[in-house]
Formats: sequence, C-alpha cells, structure tokens
Amino acid sequence: MSETHDVVWTPEKIAATWDFFSESLAGSDLYFSSHAGRWIVKRADSELQLRGKRILDFGCGRGDLLAHLFARGIAARGLEFSEESARTTSARFAGQPLFQGIAAGPAELEDGSFDVIFLVEVIEHLLDDQIPEALTEVHRLLAPGGHVVVTCPNGENLAADSVRCPDCGAVFHRWQHVRSLDPASISALFESHGFRTEKVEGVYWGLTPYAVVRTWLRNPGRLPTPHLLYIGGTA
Repeated sequence: MSETHDVVWTPEKIAATWDFFSESLAGSDLYFSSHAGRWIVKRADSELQLRGKRILDFGCGRGDLLAHLFARGIAARGLEFSEESARTTSARFAGQPLFQGIAAGPAELEDGSFDVIFLVEVIEHLLDDQIPEALTEVHRLLAPGGHVVVTCPNGENLAADSVRCPDCGAVFHRWQHVRSLDPASISALFESHGFRTEKVEGVYWGLTPYAVVRTWLRNPGRLPTPHLLYIGGTA
C-alpha cells in the first residue's frame, strides 16, 4: 500500500492539472466563474463602472468570466497560462466583437495598459514563489488609478476538501488550492505589493433575494460568507 504524502506542487503539475480540467470539464458548470461570474461582474460594474474601461481577466481559464462581461456589453481581454484553456477560450469567442484576444503571459502586455484587472479564483492556486511575480505584474499592467478585483474562498479549511490518490497515496486539494485567505490576510498580501485596499468583505455570490431570506431563516441573524471580495487600487 502506498504511503500517504502531500503533493509537492510545481508549475508543471499545476499546468497539467488545469489542462486536464479544461478538457474533462468542458461544458460543465463546475468552473466557479460559470455560475458565480454573473454576480461578480454585476458587483464589479456597480463598484467601478466597467463600460469603456480597459479590462483584463488574469487567469481567464476557459473564458467563463469573459462571457459574463460580454453579456453586459463590456469588452475585455484574457490572459491564460494553460495552452489548452487558452485554445478553448480563443475558439469559444471567435467572432465575438467584444473579445480583445488572449495573452499567454503578462510579458506580452505593456505597462499601464489596463484600468481593471480581474483575479477571479486565482490567488489561492499560486505557489508561494509565484505570488511576488504575479502581483508585481498585475500592478505593472494597471494604469494609474486602476483597480484589481480579486475573489477567492473566505477562510477556507483546505483539509476539508483534500483527497488521497488511491494509486500513489498523494494527498491534495481537489481544486489545487494551496492557501487560505481571510479579509486581514488578503489585505496584507496585496498591500505588501503596492496596492491600496479599497474594499474587502465576505460575500455569498449568487444569493438571490429568496435565497437570502431562506438562508437567514435557517441561520437567524447570520448569513454565510464563504467567498471573499477584495478591490485594491494602485497606490
């Protein structure tokens, strides 16, 4: 029987994992932005008035958040490191006039070329040594007065969603999450990379008015906030 051990994630393992998800989950609504992107875009539009701004979805995956932006008449560009996901996104939006293309990495993009950058369910996947470069690049790509919109799980218990491979004994988070963040830690993280915290709060994406009432009745006086919204400005 294989000995239980933690997966040691590398960029290559992460890329292979998300190439697999891109192919195996094609057409699925399991991608977070597929079911929550509508609400994220609506909230961001309310906060930042997105129309007419230069927008980048950093780590756009198969383009679910882009689709929600386009549905509201908002033009945007994607950035995606996974070749399989990038191909899927490019093919998906071929002929979409609001689609401004997809970059394979930030090096392709010029300084200060965006007013708003989305990091939707990205930060929790990045390795410790990837964080400084990623946030430095996001800051570089934002124009003066620009904003980063970040979502991730709120205070996630990583162990609760871990699984064990029956063949090799490796234990890993089933969605490849490697960190848990809360309002204080995400603010500290982004502020340490030159951002000014403008808003940070726990949210529940997708709660309709009916669901709000139902959830409140089940949890009197308290609503669950499993998701985190952070909006940071360039300092």
